[in-house]
Amino acid sequence: MGTLCIPFKTQVLRSQEEPKAPSQVSGSDFSELLPASRRTTNDHIVVPQLDRSFLQQELLVRRLNDIQDWLWLCGRPMPPRPLHHQILLSREIAISENPELHLVWSKNRMFLKPIPLYLLVPDFWATHIIHDEELTKCARGYLYSYAALIMYQSDFRIAQEKGLLPLSITWDGWRNLAKEVLDGHAYASVNPRYWYGELRLSRLNKIYRIRKGFILRGYSKIAAHTVYGDLIRDNFAALATILGYVVIVLTAMQVGLGVERLQEDEAFQNASYGFTVFSIIAPLAAGIGIFLVVLIVFVSNWIATKNYEGKRFQKMGVEPFWREDKAKDKGKSRATEPTD
Repeated sequence: MGTLCIPFKTQVLRSQEEPKAPSQVSGSDFSELLPASRRTTNDHIVVPQLDRSFLQQELLVRRLNDIQDWLWLCGRPMPPRPLHHQILLSREIAISENPELHLVWSKNRMFLKPIPLYLLVPDFWATHIIHDEELTKCARGYLYSYAALIMYQSDFRIAQEKGLLPLSITWDGWRNLAKEVLDGHAYASVNPRYWYGELRLSRLNKIYRIRKGFILRGYSKIAAHTVYGDLIRDNFAALATILGYVVIVLTAMQVGLGVERLQEDEAFQNASYGFTVFSIIAPLAAGIGIFLVVLIVFVSNWIATKNYEGKRFQKMGVEPFWREDKAKDKGKSRATEPTD
């Protein structure tokens, strides 16, 4: 089956309260299927418009495609496991409307993007998606991922409880839609990101730091420390674990130095001397290194925040009045200073 075609014809959106379902909107008015608002790349909050910019923000996964040849380090080229299995793995289902976090997991959380209402309407596909190959491949791969996530009725119940699927969809309706999506599926017709299922966030961060140069940010800071105190505590906790091993080794060496056979062993004497010096210097150097890293992160964030503030005020078309007030107060104080 070709890429630029609608992957299903089933009308799954049926309103339980009104006789007219969202899928039966007259003409090409799909506004009721859109979010209430959206954030632009300039961080403005606007009413969503059905243009390519909106759909790109909703569906494309270009940051993952930029490291496509490294995704094998983050996950296997297999469909994601169903929702009930994610629960068995003690993973909490976390909602993210960012498509580039869809199917990404970190520690005990799996990030999933709920299915937008408009992707469940065949007429919407015909009007706004299938004419763009990039959008079509991403949308098809996205629906395919949900065909893998929702396999059983237990998965269907979890999806509706977590807000991944609208409540108006029935189990029979979902089965019919999944059947059509799977019958028309070919890996060549979906975005290569969806050749892989679950991706580990920690490895994505490492790839982005090493390969793309995003040393401080990585792929996403969503699982990073939000408080500097936590960053310091966790690093010193790791250092304390290493020091525990150092203490054990020093204790063993001290016992060894009391053994007559080892007292005469020059190699053991030299090793004991070197490790003793190392155990004195290394913790101090590691502690200084941790504080330097925290300082670099703090200064980097401070500079980025101040630069963003200036650019943001320009885009907003406003001036920080408190700075003008301070300048006026400073001018008044100078004017009232007594002259010699």
